[in-house]
Amino acid sequence: MENVFQINGAIAIYKGEELFLGMSHYTLLKLILEEGSINAAAKRKGMSYQQAWNLIDQLNRVSPIPIVIRQKGGSGGGGCTVSNYGKAILRLFEYKIKDFNQYLEHTNMDMQKCVL
Repeated sequence: MENVFQINGAIAIYKGEELFLGMSHYTLLKLILEEGSINAAAKRKGMSYQQAWNLIDQLNRVSPIPIVIRQKGGSGGGGCTVSNYGKAILRLFEYKIKDFNQYLEHTNMDMQKCVL
């Protein structure tokens, strides 16, 4: 493939100046949904538990409603769940990722028509 000019980018949601939800949050939340655990999700994502916890803490702190709900350990162990609000935010974010990627695709096609 020849070298072509291309516009790339990533989508993120901010609350004022503070990051609310970016791609790292998104992929971690998806893994938490699958694994039911921050620790297991962090391992699958290749990050430390502390890094994962910091992302989740930031997300919950900025959110008006908790996104990730931790369950205390016990005989069956702890874990966590993504709240219904969190699931709705994930669906919205997925929709906006698709919109953004379509925008980039069309923009890059238009750009290739005028850039040699």
